[in-house]
Amino acid sequence: MQANVIPGVPVRMQQDGWWLDDPVDPVRRRQAARRRDGGKALLLVALIALGDVLVWDTAPGINLALFAGVVLMVGLGLAWPRLSVRARFAVAMGGVLSLLPLVELVQPLSVLIALVGLSLCMAAVAGLSRADVLRGAARLWWVAPVQSVSDGAGCVRSVGELSLARSDMRNIALTWVVPVAASALFAVLILAANPVLDRWVADVLSLDVSGPEWGRVWFWGVLSAAIWPALVTYRMRERLRARKPVRMTVRRPGLVNAGSVARSLVAFNLLFAVQTGMDVLFLYGDATLPDGISPATYAHRGAYPLLATALLAGLFAVVAQPFLAGKPMLRGLMLLWLTQTMALVVASMWRLDLYVDAFGLTRLRIAAHIWMWLVAIGLGLVVWQIWKDKPASWMMLRSGALGAAVLYACAFYSFDGRVAAHNLSVADAPDLALLCRSSEDVIPAMAATYGPSWRAACVSFYDMPEVFEPADWREWGFRNWRTRNSLRAMTTEAAVP
Repeated sequence: MQANVIPGVPVRMQQDGWWLDDPVDPVRRRQAARRRDGGKALLLVALIALGDVLVWDTAPGINLALFAGVVLMVGLGLAWPRLSVRARFAVAMGGVLSLLPLVELVQPLSVLIALVGLSLCMAAVAGLSRADVLRGAARLWWVAPVQSVSDGAGCVRSVGELSLARSDMRNIALTWVVPVAASALFAVLILAANPVLDRWVADVLSLDVSGPEWGRVWFWGVLSAAIWPALVTYRMRERLRARKPVRMTVRRPGLVNAGSVARSLVAFNLLFAVQTGMDVLFLYGDATLPDGISPATYAHRGAYPLLATALLAGLFAVVAQPFLAGKPMLRGLMLLWLTQTMALVVASMWRLDLYVDAFGLTRLRIAAHIWMWLVAIGLGLVVWQIWKDKPASWMMLRSGALGAAVLYACAFYSFDGRVAAHNLSVADAPDLALLCRSSEDVIPAMAATYGPSWRAACVSFYDMPEVFEPADWREWGFRNWRTRNSLRAMTTEAAVP
């Protein structure tokens, strides 16, 4: 029976149930997906080869920043059409800021900054909004390995299905048996008749064709697991964006309530007033300390415990804020207590300065000084927030941004160089054991103090810092380059008559 076809009607409308047809052929869709994955597989191989050239068997230097930057830019290029102009600019600038500490010096802090920054960039590349980027960056640490494993398993399954689908393997074998066997026979005969060609083939066969060592193979596997998620960020978008359902909870009276906050503030103010008064007498005044307690001992005993006290005070202030609304008396007590807490932080700084003057500077004491300033500024933000009746998120956002900015700046600051410069300039008998066991950053200060024979000051300690000389450009670091230039300048000046 011949179907009646109306001229001019589209082909799909000529068929019954045309609205049920898929507008895209599933076979074509799978083929397009395979072509895209094939292109990404080639990119993966190229990036693994680049990582092998830059990172394998070399000291960490600018090579880490360069390789991570290339991987990020490739991922950004693949996601370019799906991102807005603002997102593209944010990812590019975020990548540069994340990798600059690695260019300065490869150390645990710079590696941590790079990992956190690149995680945020990859979450943005996946197309997450600003509200979801932080959550997505945190989830990336377990979503990315799962994505690599699942895609690898899918690739293995597809290869197996492809091999099983070829039912005409027997025909292919039959078409190739005669050419291969005959060509091998003629090749043997020609090699027997041509000694020159025979020697060339023997030289080729004598080459060492052993595969790479297992350590290098594992390194390639780690690289592939780290690179592949950057090439398929769009597949992880929904899992990175996953949000927990919001549950309505009823606040029940707990240990922290209006009554406990009021009584705590009264007790805290009295306790802190005692400590503040004693600091005024012994630190800032001329009161004599009891026998057996030196000013250095008094300063050292109070520096770190008072800092911990200030941190706990700030935490309590944040927890107690919901109970201050509409209660001017409690707000006044809270502000008075926070003011006393800031005075304790200032006293801790003063104690630390006294202790440094007596016993010198160390990395821990520099870090404590920075931390004290952060705590003092954070307490100031809490005071301003309560005074202006701002939400707690206002204070938390600014405190977190301040802490991140200071931590980022510390990656560019040479703690060892500062310790050496301070101790050698003010101390009559500096702790050379501390300096000789430090990094190469102390060498310029020691060379400036002891001259070309600065190594003699470290001989008795059986240890001394050494200047790292990069083998090639991959191991270059900005701080190491500055150190070598400083020593070279000192040598040149000393040679000038």
